[in-house]
Amino acid sequence: MTQNALRSRLRALFARAEPPSRAERVAREDIGRSLRTGSRPFSIGSRPVIRWVKGDGLDDPVTRSAIGAATRLFGSEVDYCLCTNGIKAGRVRNILSWATQPVEWWQQDPDDNPPLAVLLNDAACTPDRFGYWWKWFPERVRPNGPEWILDGDMVLTSRPPWYEQWMRGADPCRISQDDSMRYHDMYGGFGLHVDREKAIYSGLVSLPPGQTYMGEIRWALDRHPLAAPHDGTRDMDEQGAVAMAFDRIGAVTFPLDEFPFARAFDEDLDFGRSVTPGNVWGYHFGHAFRGPNHHFDRLVAEGVIHSQPEPRLSERFTWLGNFGQWGIPGWSMPDGCTDFILGVVQSQPGEDVLELGTSRGRMTAMLCTLGKKVTTMDHIDRGASVNLAGLDAEVITTDALQFLHETERFFSIVIVDIHDNSEARWRVLLPGLVRVVRSGGVAIVSNARLYEIPEWVDETGVRWALENLPSELSLELEYAGAPGVAVLRRA
Repeated sequence: MTQNALRSRLRALFARAEPPSRAERVAREDIGRSLRTGSRPFSIGSRPVIRWVKGDGLDDPVTRSAIGAATRLFGSEVDYCLCTNGIKAGRVRNILSWATQPVEWWQQDPDDNPPLAVLLNDAACTPDRFGYWWKWFPERVRPNGPEWILDGDMVLTSRPPWYEQWMRGADPCRISQDDSMRYHDMYGGFGLHVDREKAIYSGLVSLPPGQTYMGEIRWALDRHPLAAPHDGTRDMDEQGAVAMAFDRIGAVTFPLDEFPFARAFDEDLDFGRSVTPGNVWGYHFGHAFRGPNHHFDRLVAEGVIHSQPEPRLSERFTWLGNFGQWGIPGWSMPDGCTDFILGVVQSQPGEDVLELGTSRGRMTAMLCTLGKKVTTMDHIDRGASVNLAGLDAEVITTDALQFLHETERFFSIVIVDIHDNSEARWRVLLPGLVRVVRSGGVAIVSNARLYEIPEWVDETGVRWALENLPSELSLELEYAGAPGVAVLRRA
């Protein structure tokens, strides 16, 4: 078929009056929702979310344990987010490698919280010196859901007593407390303006849906402006301003004996005024940012803090999955299909891979880890360009059909995992696939048995393609577990 004939066929498909498939409708609705709200997809909705904030410190192992433990403790009941500043993508991928649930990676930027960025700029504090203030960029990652904000050196080990209320969005604003007051300079220049009896400190903040706090932080900084030049990496004023702000909000505190400090420079855990542990549901490993923390090492050895061997490849990138908040569209490929595809890829010569259907980049990351050079595309960027930074991957935002029928490139391996698997879609997709698979190469097609799943019964396109393969392609292997995978070899 000539190039002009292929283009005519493509135009004819889009001109058809027949309604789109369910998968195509869902994909269109997803794009439309993002365009209407102007928000990143993760911020939409009201599901509870737990977020950690991590800077360029030495506490990577603590944050990795924290996220690995939380995703096992809470599962898909909540969503997860890691906000980072000054950390490259490779480190982030390692920190998230123990997660058993999808995690949103949010690279922090001053524009995430413009009012606070202006206040810091007015105090001659540049972004490279924001330091502790990065905790509040953005103010909320999901404004309409319950949200916890934790330091990267805080590890949850069980549910707090008020967890179910928080999940329902019925809990008040809460904030942690340092009621031992062992370190009296913790509020920086705000010491005289803070209620020391309440002893608020900002380690963990629990927010109900819709709760904001920047108005109160502006109020605190208006009453006691930061002295210029302010250095947020050294000065403790952030702690004092936050204590004033959340006191004004009326936040409920929880005592240190429930979430003790495990400071590297303290011989013992700090349980505050009670001296002994209460109903402990987490630990704050202070000073792990700057060096080893013997409390962390001991609690890992005792099995209190989560640790594990290096996960296998498909587990290492579970954080890039598409269930939970990411759900449909972008349904995550089951591990059985994933492992089957990785096995085929490893046995196939050639490093050049074309992937149709990037989603958040999970398969792409695994292919790059196997030493492949990947060109990957999707009709929308769901964070893949950030998630895959530093890997040998070219991320393209375009329509797969358009690319297949216009590119002059050839690939040893083509992986197809797209939303719309209707027969109409595959009638124009299949000739394009023939064009780009190198002689002796393979096309690995997901969703071969998608129609066996009741809600996707109309997605019979891959079945049609397998029944109408052109002479250049032959079916070589098939994975029968739904949604199924077919491996096509080009002669």
